[in-house]
Amino acid sequence: MEKEMIEERVRRLRNYLCGYRFCVDMLHLRGYERKRQKVLSDVCEDAELIAGDEMVWRSRMYEVQALIESMKNGKAKLILYYRYIRGESIEFAANMIGISRRTGYRWHDKGLLQAAEIFEKREKTEGSFLE
Repeated sequence: MEKEMIEERVRRLRNYLCGYRFCVDMLHLRGYERKRQKVLSDVCEDAELIAGDEMVWRSRMYEVQALIESMKNGKAKLILYYRYIRGESIEFAANMIGISRRTGYRWHDKGLLQAAEIFEKREKTEGSFLE
């Protein structure tokens, strides 16, 4: 039972953190669409494609950055930073901080648990980030 609860906490947090890269990509796409409108006469009018709200994307990016920045300094924080903010692989992050790939995965898992605790405390005091 305890293991299932931990796995669910980590799954929710991982999904939340992955939203950062999604938001970055969506903001880049929105910028590309504006650039296309200035250069080309034909504009994408697919409502589903261009649907989305920049404020929500930027807000999620800020929240994820603040969450990772609020962690104690250490390898777990660096791994999460490289993985979720920079969009790098865990292997790349491990190499950047001078640890083995396997140790990088261990620090990643530890970092997710640390971040999940911070996330849940923040969620209780400030309301749910997730729907």
